[in-house]
Amino acid sequence: GMRLKELHEIGSYELIERIGQGGMGEVWRARHRLLARPAAIKLIRADLLGSNARTRDTFIQRFGREARETARLGSTHTIDVYDFGVTESGDFYYVMELLEGISLERYVQLFGPMEPPRVIYVLRQVLHSLGEAHGRGLVHRDIKPANILLCRLGPDDDFVKVLDFGLVKQHDTTATMLTR
Repeated sequence: GMRLKELHEIGSYELIERIGQGGMGEVWRARHRLLARPAAIKLIRADLLGSNARTRDTFIQRFGREARETARLGSTHTIDVYDFGVTESGDFYYVMELLEGISLERYVQLFGPMEPPRVIYVLRQVLHSLGEAHGRGLVHRDIKPANILLCRLGPDDDFVKVLDFGLVKQHDTTATMLTR
């Protein structure tokens, strides 16, 4: 009973439907119960965080730090993170803006390669997001076409959002870069 209720309510959010699944967890369409604001919730089940309490605590601390760091990014091309926490049963979650669009990976599968001017337009937006992250000492360690979403935002087509900063890594901004 309690586990079933938790699967439908996390924090102030009601889970509506599962919209994705990956190696570390699931993504759910959700809605804030009071504000009725749509959101996406990434849920990482406790059993995937490790077999003992110490390992789970380490993962939860790491994911919490990563959620805070991503939430501090202000690029319009970086997904917005609203909240994060741990459920009573030990599942870690974070709440993000809900986006409608298609990943760059899926786009290429369906329609083939993009024309060069469009690729440049898309990559400039990706670099806007990654540039801000890098300027704050963060490295996105899982940048790939599946984590680049092409959205429609107002009148703008191909509005890019970079997703899944969950593997973000702090780096020393004073170090010499090898790719200058």
